[in-house]
Amino acid sequence: MASGEDTTRDNRNARQITRKALPLEKANQHKETVLANTDFLEANLTPSDFPVLFRVQVMLPSAGKFTAIISDGTDELACHLNGGSNLVASSLYIFDVLVHEDDEVNFQSDQNQTGYLLRVQEITWGVQ
Repeated sequence: MASGEDTTRDNRNARQITRKALPLEKANQHKETVLANTDFLEANLTPSDFPVLFRVQVMLPSAGKFTAIISDGTDELACHLNGGSNLVASSLYIFDVLVHEDDEVNFQSDQNQTGYLLRVQEITWGVQ
């Protein structure tokens, strides 16, 4: 093989690896409003690869519980983040949620939230 072919293949592989190593934005909501016990997102988040980690950054303007709703297509589980304790109003939190092949994820609060921040990134490769 000519060296040009090797370089092309190496560059393509390097781009694929780099793309996989970068976080993928799944949700970005800024100063939105949601009613208590309703989904933050119009559509559930699903992984583009699996297993992955959803890194969740959230700020609730009103103190309240923050819950990840995880469904496998059949059953839904309410998984309370922060140990089930209220998040402190206007404080920034980051949570990691493991997501598998058939999982769909959404989020809820037990209080009305006006002006919240929610960002979710999919992490496919990496360590903490």
